[in-house]
Amino acid sequence: MSDNLRLLSIGAHPADIFDQSGGTMAHHVARGDWVGCVVLTHGARVHDKVISDEMFHRAEVPQADQLTALMAERADVKADEVRRACALLGVEEIHFFGADDAVLRVTEEAVRRLARLVRELRPDVVLTHFPKEGDGLTNAHAICGQIVLHALALAYGVDPGDSRPPHRVAQVFYFGTGAASVPRSVWDSEGGYYNDVFIDITDVVDKKLAALDCLESQGYGGAYARKRIETSDGAFGTAAGCAYAEGFIKANAETHYYLPLTEHAIKKARMSDHEHIVEQSFKVQTD
Repeated sequence: MSDNLRLLSIGAHPADIFDQSGGTMAHHVARGDWVGCVVLTHGARVHDKVISDEMFHRAEVPQADQLTALMAERADVKADEVRRACALLGVEEIHFFGADDAVLRVTEEAVRRLARLVRELRPDVVLTHFPKEGDGLTNAHAICGQIVLHALALAYGVDPGDSRPPHRVAQVFYFGTGAASVPRSVWDSEGGYYNDVFIDITDVVDKKLAALDCLESQGYGGAYARKRIETSDGAFGTAAGCAYAEGFIKANAETHYYLPLTEHAIKKARMSDHEHIVEQSFKVQTD
């Protein structure tokens, strides 16, 4: 494409935006595309080592006002971690909505706020959670995806009080992690969903690992980040025919003038079986 793209990654929790699509975002930043992020919840209630771990082992939690103040403090810590993580990927623009992660719901307020931001940022592509992830009812990732779908529909129309013209995105890519990985619950029986797009992130997997290391408050730094990279991105890489990859589910079928064939497909077709194995054997340095 001759023109640079505008990508917007929208996650339910602070880690989601780079945990699910960090390598992909790094590629687009390096190409000169604009990449921005939105974090819907502060993540301090269920994804913080002080709130969700230390409090879990106490006889009782602090009083409401003390706990609220502590959660606000931890939310600031997590936001700083996200900024540092995204900076490593080259992403500078991040919008924190600060919703409580206790019960995330599709509300008119959340939809309208996100729709107005979409009209302002005018992305070509949106990356977000699959709206049927898990049970599709209480799963915060799924709810985030549903909020995004409603917001994109609203953004395509006018909204009294918002002077920005309507905007329509060209494509939505749902995060494959959590939606089309390993079935593990009764809700997954509805599945059949599969990743139809893989992004080879082998050349930037070290950046993604460094980004995951930043989220110490969530326990991602250190051993977990490395396990996460190997078991998820490594598994996607095996499916994609490379060392490490991120998987996505396209929201809409694409229209082409000619049958689409990627450079990656041509490259793989011209490699021997041994060359395939050598390429997929690459492992990111974890020291």
